[in-house]
This record gives sequence, structure tokens and C-alpha cells, in this order.
Amino acid sequence: MANAINQKKVREFMRNDLYSLTHRAQNGDEDALNEIITMLGPAIRSARSKVRYNLQDDVEQDLVEIIIKKIKSYDLSHTPDYSSFCHELKKERSK
Repeated sequence: MANAINQKKVREFMRNDLYSLTHRAQNGDEDALNEIITMLGPAIRSARSKVRYNLQDDVEQDLVEIIIKKIKSYDLSHTPDYSSFCHELKKERSK
């Protein structure tokens, strides 16, 4: 039973990886956009907790707004595949 649940989660992740979610969000899919924001929720909450209490709501709103703008403007055609990404990392580390 646990194996079936894990396989379901893996399939769901494969279907909803960040690249495909971004692609769907850029094509007007509000659910995909909301899913990305939910995925980034822990990072948003972490940043929010680092400012004074009276500014936390404003910081969260600003971050979500920035994320939405970046998602909608990100050029997916220049996204490297995994091996290219690793090659670039290796190049950067050797400097």
C-alpha cells in the first residue's frame, strides 16, 4: 500500500514539476500558478518570519507578487537540461 502511495506521489511530481507548472502558468493556468506559490510557501514563510511583525503581511504579499511576475516573464526556451546545468556548475566551481 505504501509503495502505491509513493508511486502516486512520484507520478504527481513528474506531472507537476516546476518547469511544466511554469509553462502552464504562462499559458494562463491559475491552478499551476497557485501550485508554484504553494510549493514556495515554506520559503515565503521563512522570509516573512525574518521581518518585524507589523511588516510580515506586506513582505509576504510583495514576495508573492514578485514570484508571479517572474513566473510570467521567465524565458523557458533558455532553460538548460540537467547535464548542461551540471556542466555550468562545474565550470563555475573551477574558476
